[in-house]
Amino acid sequence: MKMTKLLFATIFALLLMGFHGAPLQAQTTTQSSGMDMKNMKPQMERMHAQVEQMRAQMAQIQTLMEDNMAKMAAADAAMKTHMETEQASMKSQMDLQQAIINHLQAMTDHMQAMSGRMAMMPDPMDMQKKSGTKMKKDKGVKDDPKN
Repeated sequence: MKMTKLLFATIFALLLMGFHGAPLQAQTTTQSSGMDMKNMKPQMERMHAQVEQMRAQMAQIQTLMEDNMAKMAAADAAMKTHMETEQASMKSQMDLQQAIINHLQAMTDHMQAMSGRMAMMPDPMDMQKKSGTKMKKDKGVKDDPKN
């Protein structure tokens, strides 16, 4: 707001300097008369209209600047929200990957334990020899000609 007032005051001062400079030159070349005063009134009205037009333009510029700043603030808030969402998504994905790794490790440990237990169990062939019974052959496998 201070910047707007300062800009307005500067423009107004320049206009007044131009306005006061013209009559001084006219006074040196001609005598002042009632006609000069009549010419001054339309010039003053034009200057007043120009000042009002500048005020309207400055208000319009200020409104545009405020709108742009509001848009930038909204964009910043949206970007912050987006970044937080992305961060939460990455954390969730990392947690999921860690859970998968933990599950695979548990399955590997279980398979190793089962393999160790299987190694301790007697072989089915050994069981057949001890009991003296024959194992049934699969239907899909042909008999060996040696037997």
